Amino acid sequence: MDQALIDQIVSNVLAQLQPAPVRPVVEAPVAEAPLFSKLPAATVAAPKPQPIAIELTAPVITAELLAATVRAGQPLKIARRSVLTPSARDWLNTRKISWTQFEKTSGVSEPRTTSGARWQLIVQTVTPNVRALQESMKRQPEGWAMDLVGQPLEAAAQAVRAIGTAEYDGIAVISEFAEVIACRGNRNDRVRAAVITDRNQLELTSKHLGVNLVCINPKGKTFIELRNLLRDCGKTRPTAPTGWNT
Repeated sequence: MDQALIDQIVSNVLAQLQPAPVRPVVEAPVAEAPLFSKLPAATVAAPKPQPIAIELTAPVITAELLAATVRAGQPLKIARRSVLTPSARDWLNTRKISWTQFEKTSGVSEPRTTSGARWQLIVQTVTPNVRALQESMKRQPEGWAMDLVGQPLEAAAQAVRAIGTAEYDGIAVISEFAEVIACRGNRNDRVRAAVITDRNQLELTSKHLGVNLVCINPKGKTFIELRNLLRDCGKTRPTAPTGWNT
C-alpha cells in the first residue's frame, strides 16, 4: 500500500481513539435563603358581638311568650309593670335565665302614687275581682308597680327584699295566706306588716304602726273594696312611729 495512505489510516484511527473533550459544566447560581423567612401575619380574631337584649313589655308575660322570644344567652329585660305568671317564672328558673326590670318609656321615673310614695302590688292569689283590679291599675296614669308570684313565702321574701333595699316605700300583697306573709315579714326589723281587712283598719295601722307591708286576703272582697284599699295605701308614705326602733 502507498505509505501516504497508510499514514492517513493511522491518523484517522488515533483520532477516533482520543476521548471527546469535556465541556465545563456551569452551575446555575443558587439563591441564598434569607436568614429569617417571612411568617404570615397573625390573624386577630374579631371580637364576638354581644347578644342583643330582649325587652318584653306585654302586660302579662307567660311561659309560651318567653319560649317564643328568648334564646339561650340573651339578656332579658322585662317592663316593670309587666306581670310574670308562675309558669313564666318556672320557665326562667329551669333554664337559669336571669332578668332585670326597666321602665317602658325612657326617662320616666319609678311609678309613684299621688302621695309621691313608691308602692308595689304583689299578687299571689288571683280571683276574678283581683284580675279586674290588675287591669284597672294598668290604666291609671299614676300606677303601681305590679308583680305576680306563685307561693306565699315567695311573696313574703320579695316584699322583705324590696322594703329592705328601699326599692319601694310600701308593699301590698294580695294572698289568701295574708297572715303567713305578715308573720314572715315582721321577722325583718325594717318591715311593719299587718293583715288589713277594711279601710278603717288600714287608717289605724297607718297612723299608729306606719304599716309598710299591707297583707290583704281577697276572698269575699269585691273589686271596689280591693281598689279602695289600694287607693288608701297609695295616699300615704309609710313612716315608722317615733321611737319605734329604740
